[in-house]
Amino acid sequence: MTGAVDWSISIYGRNEAATIGDCLTSVLAAAGGRSFHVAVMLNGCTDRSAQIAAATGRGAPGVDIYTIAHADKSNAWNQFVHRLRPPAGTYFFVDAYAAVAPHSFSALARALAEAPGANAAAALPSSGRSAPVLREAMLRDGGLHGSLFALSSRFLDRLTQTGWRLPVGLYRGDGLINSMAVHDLGATTPWQSARVVSSPEATWRTRPQRVFRPADAVRHLRRRVRQARGRMEVAAIQDIIYRAEPEGGFGALPNWADAMLLDWMAADPARRPTWRSNLFGMLAARNLRRTPPAEAMLVPMLSPPVRLPARDQAGYAAPIAGTTSRA
Repeated sequence: MTGAVDWSISIYGRNEAATIGDCLTSVLAAAGGRSFHVAVMLNGCTDRSAQIAAATGRGAPGVDIYTIAHADKSNAWNQFVHRLRPPAGTYFFVDAYAAVAPHSFSALARALAEAPGANAAAALPSSGRSAPVLREAMLRDGGLHGSLFALSSRFLDRLTQTGWRLPVGLYRGDGLINSMAVHDLGATTPWQSARVVSSPEATWRTRPQRVFRPADAVRHLRRRVRQARGRMEVAAIQDIIYRAEPEGGFGALPNWADAMLLDWMAADPARRPTWRSNLFGMLAARNLRRTPPAEAMLVPMLSPPVRLPARDQAGYAAPIAGTTSRA
């Protein structure tokens, strides 16, 4: 895309055919009245996410749908930030399973404008059992949630100038972005939580999960494994970035998260989880591999417009209750 827009919005998802229509519909509604560009970054999808996104975004100016063979959000984020992002006033990042509340983008942009020293603005959840606790914690302690947040153009320009990327395969990508924001891109720069502001008016909703529904139960167990991996990632990242320069800092992070974790555990065998000490962590460690994916699998491909049969379009573009291509 050429030319500047007010808002750049990127959406990230893997096999979110059940929610991508809701998400994109809510994003387009929340962006109404401003010049914007939407990049839908679908990675590793084996369902009809791309077709449904194309059907939902048909007729809306400034919507591009990209597919990436490798299933990894961190790589998709890198590809957007370093390869695809248009010039824009504010950058918004959304998970494809979330429906954005109508005034969320405006609230996040306003929060950044009212705090000139802020690098990022965080939205707060409005659905789910843990939402009240998470909202309170984010308002008290700060921090980003990957489902919806904003970065200032100034911060993102500086980040891309460094050439730094999230390690491919990193589950806790939003945590690393938050760390870069509060440290102002310097690991030795004092942590200032005011560099990430929260906006209570900006929020999102998700579909409720039912633990007795097989698909949701499987998703929950997989999330427990990813969360266990995430805790190990945090420890490994802290061990790297807080070393003295030039061995440390954000620029010392490796390209591949799996290799980072394997090296971190090899440095101290006591770090390797066992079924007694950390069952979900052990399951996560068993999935680590040193061989990275081929470069061609990491590159986004612009998806052509797709026409869905009428029977496949039904129900996908209706917003989640409670929320009112260019190719």
